[in-house]
Amino acid sequence: MSGLLSEMIIDEQVRQFRKRSLYDEIDLALEKRNREHFLTLTNELRTILAYEQSVSG
Repeated sequence: MSGLLSEMIIDEQVRQFRKRSLYDEIDLALEKRNREHFLTLTNELRTILAYEQSVSG
């Protein structure tokens, strides 16, 4: 049971880290006017946010 809880906590931390990274990368893509990279990053961010919303209810 504690192994599952540990895994859930680690997954959450990895997701939060990736979200922060995505925000930084999105800022850079906007700065560089890289539309393709911006769209790729925002799609990944949307996926994470949708997952979090579905989990939280």
